[in-house]
Amino acid sequence: MTAILPSARAGHHSRLAARLLLRCALAGALAGALAAPFGCAPAAVRQPVPLAAPQGAVSFLVLGDWGRGGNFGQREVAKAMASTASSLHAAFVITTGDNFYPDGVKTGDDAQFRKSFESVYDAPSLGVTWYPALGNHDYHQNPDAEVAYGARTPRWHMPSRYYSFTRDVAPGVRAEFLVMDSNPFNLKDGEEEASQLKGADTVAQRRWLDSTLAASTAQWKFVVTHHHLYSAGPRGTNTAFEQFLAPRLKQYHVTALLSGHEHHLEHVAPDSTGPQLFISGAGSETRGTSATPVTRYVESVTGFMAFSMTADSVLVQIIGANGDVRYRTILRR
Repeated sequence: MTAILPSARAGHHSRLAARLLLRCALAGALAGALAAPFGCAPAAVRQPVPLAAPQGAVSFLVLGDWGRGGNFGQREVAKAMASTASSLHAAFVITTGDNFYPDGVKTGDDAQFRKSFESVYDAPSLGVTWYPALGNHDYHQNPDAEVAYGARTPRWHMPSRYYSFTRDVAPGVRAEFLVMDSNPFNLKDGEEEASQLKGADTVAQRRWLDSTLAASTAQWKFVVTHHHLYSAGPRGTNTAFEQFLAPRLKQYHVTALLSGHEHHLEHVAPDSTGPQLFISGAGSETRGTSATPVTRYVESVTGFMAFSMTADSVLVQIIGANGDVRYRTILRR
């Protein structure tokens, strides 16, 4: 596992986050058990723990950067997802994009849907509704083909390139999810997608995001994007996207941002009270990571995340391809 230590990139983030990081490091130097009072547990002292299944919770899984025909660890992750979904009675699955490698799909009946989705996530426990986001690789051919697939396959819920949905959690408690198409806001991500991205209406999506968040009465609010804001991976801080999205996450009291793009698993905490950021981009392949001052946890292993929502808390568990819980944290209202 990757140790969390201060780095030269600290200038991109708050002093509060740096102080929190230092407390985490000091606690880890003493003992893993002492990290809990500080709200952190340094990766160097974490050990895998059993899966927790909160009674009465509404659970969902988050998977990113995954569709490779069952290869590069995808099938192993799918097996662990199936077991976790069964134990948690998961209600749905969210994807953070890059659903089909290397070049997305051409049509709504493309063979990739069977090869990389239907034949890999075929366990009964994963037969729930999937809510996908579009990644940059999904733009290599025809992103609207994934929308078309959703029109003929109810399990794949993608009514448009960006959309929202809600779920009841408990009496009087609701969760709302805004699934963005972050690609038009990241035009420099790859020249191969530029021709399709240039025609995207970012103004309309910006208005949709603001109006939907402003009108939301949900107690739990999640924004889903492919592109991250901060990362311990090779892409680092996504400055332009950060300037657009980070203020909105705070303004509208978003619980968490769920992203992919970087091929690892990470929990980022820009400050101790604001929205928490989770990168789940290790559905089939991983890349190396380095340290950042705002990372609570990072590990370059294939896997996914499980979120269990109750009336007053959300339990987040990060799970490796072998089914072990690598990290656990709790979000509260």
